[in-house]
Amino acid sequence: MINSLEIIKKKTHEECSKLLLELISEHINKSDTINIGLSGGSTPQLFYELFANKFHKYNNISLWTVDERHIDTSENISNQNMINSIFKDTKLDIIEYVYDEDPHVSAENYTNKVIEKIDKFNVAVLGVGEDGHIASLFPHSKALDSNKKGFVENEVNILTKWRITSTYKLLTDVEYLYLFVTGKNKKEVVQMIGKENNLPVNNLIAQRKKTVLLTDQ
Repeated sequence: MINSLEIIKKKTHEECSKLLLELISEHINKSDTINIGLSGGSTPQLFYELFANKFHKYNNISLWTVDERHIDTSENISNQNMINSIFKDTKLDIIEYVYDEDPHVSAENYTNKVIEKIDKFNVAVLGVGEDGHIASLFPHSKALDSNKKGFVENEVNILTKWRITSTYKLLTDVEYLYLFVTGKNKKEVVQMIGKENNLPVNNLIAQRKKTVLLTDQ
């Protein structure tokens, strides 16, 4: 096992969501300002809804998008679309990803936009795919080799040809990083998280001082 990984297991997805809210609330209460990286997918939606309900009046919280499919953000499968819809009626600062037809331009623009507002990355919530990918850092994809601290385009050909993703270097620098992995379909990959193998999630954990895994498996 990779020693820097802390595993917290709860019985249900709802319990995991409520605990994640408690943990991130502690960081918020200790900070004058804070930024939080949010991922897409169905797993974190309950947490986002709880979070939006609790902190909707706060104007010292910035939200950035961990990764995005290379599509217009009005599309239903857009991560930014989901984030916008959940947090639209809050005072939180959404650092919004904006689509460009050129995926490289999309990545460069979002890097500049985020870096302009954020000096230090405080918190991020990541899912883990059944193949061990985190953000849009898929096994054997080119973005795994990027030395950039920011966002890069990554050709994956899963739902969309291109993704825009945070790099290892950015995610390594996040102060508090939570892996939020629930559901029976994730049981096998949960058993592989923290092991000495070449999965993207474990390569990230190995580069960090501490990572927390929240799971119901």
